[in-house]
Amino acid sequence: MSWRRKKMGKVTEPQRLFMENGSILQEELIKCCNGKTNPITTYSANQILEATKNFNQSNLVGKDDCDYHYYRGTLDDDHHRLVVVKKKKAYGGSSVRKICRDISVSSMVSGHKNFLKLLGCCLEFPCPVLVCEYAESITVNAHHQIDPTLTWNTRLKIARDISNSLAYLHTAFSTTFIHRNVHPRNVFLDVKGVAKLGDFRNCVTIPQGESFVREYKLEGTYGYLDPIYMSKGMITENVDVYSFGVFMLVLLSRRTPGLDDELHPDFLTRLVEDGRFSEVLDPVMLENIGDFAEGELCRMEAFFILSLRCIGLRGEVPEMMEVAKELKRIERS
Repeated sequence: MSWRRKKMGKVTEPQRLFMENGSILQEELIKCCNGKTNPITTYSANQILEATKNFNQSNLVGKDDCDYHYYRGTLDDDHHRLVVVKKKKAYGGSSVRKICRDISVSSMVSGHKNFLKLLGCCLEFPCPVLVCEYAESITVNAHHQIDPTLTWNTRLKIARDISNSLAYLHTAFSTTFIHRNVHPRNVFLDVKGVAKLGDFRNCVTIPQGESFVREYKLEGTYGYLDPIYMSKGMITENVDVYSFGVFMLVLLSRRTPGLDDELHPDFLTRLVEDGRFSEVLDPVMLENIGDFAEGELCRMEAFFILSLRCIGLRGEVPEMMEVAKELKRIERS
């Protein structure tokens, strides 16, 4: 990708934004990926506006707590592809660099089936816009609660898919990538039921040979943050493992960490000690398992215990690769 354009008279506003944003993106590509990424398309502002009908509210399919809005759009190309366009509504000081980090890491991992595939970006807005394959969020409301219609088997598969994506981030490259915001709102399902992890704006790298980096500005979501990261600013692989453990608990319960006492570590510990783990389970999910309840409850309990290991309540915290293997075993049992 090249962000240079020949000077031809007066520079227009879209051209100025293209060059400024492109320069920052080039820096992030070098910093994160040594400039090595999968090819993506650069779209014009007019193409984005046409695809989303000028960011029409009828095309809005989701938004998160950081003022990022997701629009359904249709590209005017040979395939007339349905896409998701990700746009930041408000402009902030670090917004462009974070979005460029998102573009950089997304383009690097977009060949893996368990990441939301980045098709391209547009640099002609004050904040760059991402264009991704179409997939729908697994959450259904402003509190980002899990869709209650998701069955137990679907939730288990979602967990396995996302564990694979995190294990890939942690092990596939010479430097370790830490997502830092594993949360239901960043998980999507495509039309084939494949779960995909997105949103890499808070992603950081741990240099080869190091086990952690330190950063005192906390990023992530309350209720999903590793206590050691919160208290010491240390970013390790356990930051993602902890968040993923909370994510597993949310899949089981549909409760909101940080707001529901039932997901507090002390309460979870008592449930295990008293053999009452079923109290944390989503009653709607339980109703739908029917005649297979006994066998499925055994799998749910194994899933629950694994989640507790991830958040440090049951022995040594596992690595994501081990978590992925254990989820595969649970799914097949």
